[in-house]
Amino acid sequence: MVSHCYQLHLCMGDNIMNNYLSYVMLALILLGCGTQNRVYNSKIYESISACQGSQDMIGKSLNFYRRQLDYLNKFEYSTQNDTIFILEMYGVQGNMLVTIWNKNKTLSCTNEQGDFECKNEPLFTKYMMKLVSEWNIPEIRKEEETNSNILPNELIYATKIVFKKGKYQIDCIHFKEFFNLDRDSRN
Repeated sequence: MVSHCYQLHLCMGDNIMNNYLSYVMLALILLGCGTQNRVYNSKIYESISACQGSQDMIGKSLNFYRRQLDYLNKFEYSTQNDTIFILEMYGVQGNMLVTIWNKNKTLSCTNEQGDFECKNEPLFTKYMMKLVSEWNIPEIRKEEETNSNILPNELIYATKIVFKKGKYQIDCIHFKEFFNLDRDSRN
């Protein structure tokens, strides 16, 4: 009878050990996936920074906040077939505004109130987002020329990322913030 109890105890111990190992393996897999996403996103952030070519204070600050906020990790997109657009603005008071979108979703994050807060509505005008979605650079330049009379004159960084089969291509532009009271106040 003692040997039977001992065997039962060993079986229960093995079962507990198997459950423990299963949980540990699951945790490692989940952590591995998260780490893999962060590495992938980090490469995208590096590519955005290189595309923008800005190594001044604003460029370095934007890159710092991209990594800190890791907004790509918060946004659902397909690396197999998707196009996402990003508008970023670093304000003179050290605040950052980011809106990222594709044809299905919009996510915006800002630290205007201190800590970063994210919500599912844009921080930029519909017209600006429309021009960026169309990647209509001539019209963006025209708007910049005629409607960038806002002070302080902030630079906005626009990024287009096209994903195809796990690879991506990035295009970037920057322009002065523009606003037309008649058109854009109805947002």
